[in-house]
Amino acid sequence: MSLNNTNEWVEHLAELRRRVIAVLVVFFAAAVAAFVLSSYIAAFLTAPLDVFQVKLYTFAPAEKFMAYMRLSAWTGAVFTAPFFCLQAGLFLWPGLRGNEHRYAFAVLFIVPILFLLGAGLCYRFMAPVVFGFFLSFGAGDGVESLWSLREYLSLLFGLMIAAGLLLQLPLGLLALIVSGIVSAEQAARSRPHAIFLIFLSAALLTPPDVVSQVMLAVPLYLLFEGALGLGRIIRRGKRGK
Repeated sequence: MSLNNTNEWVEHLAELRRRVIAVLVVFFAAAVAAFVLSSYIAAFLTAPLDVFQVKLYTFAPAEKFMAYMRLSAWTGAVFTAPFFCLQAGLFLWPGLRGNEHRYAFAVLFIVPILFLLGAGLCYRFMAPVVFGFFLSFGAGDGVESLWSLREYLSLLFGLMIAAGLLLQLPLGLLALIVSGIVSAEQAARSRPHAIFLIFLSAALLTPPDVVSQVMLAVPLYLLFEGALGLGRIIRRGKRGK
């Protein structure tokens, strides 16, 4: 390896180190701010239970503190995600060519929006259905349900993160079509397999009730069709040039 190549690698590693440190600083700042505001964040996240008049309990002296610490870490990670995408894009930007810059900018813009959209839809529509199912399941046999604050927040955040991540799958399909790795025709022929995988993922990531599974699977399928159609349009535009 030549000296110039060695210097380039050192510079890239130094830049990567700076960007990683910047991301960590933003994460810790966001987590600390979230911990200061943790009571307000917890009140917002427990709002889906208001309609059911459910009380949350703690079952250990440090449980509420640990729940708020975990809540702060999750909130910090969510708010740091767009900054992380920006830093990753800026690091990779010099190595991109031609239209790749435009596509990279679109990805950096769309990924956080899709994640927040998925998490928001889960919070607004799916969470009340899921918790309503668990309440109805736990009633009627003489067993009183006492819900733990920590377990409730873990379940809610798990559902929101799963919904946000699953909404990235159509974007991955679009990237495969635009890059030419997979053709739109191949993706269209695999539609039955895609539908099966969508509903399987929804079944694995949600409680065993049909309503919440359908609420997650239907938007995913619509996004799959949207990615397929948009991929066809972009590929036709490339062929026309």
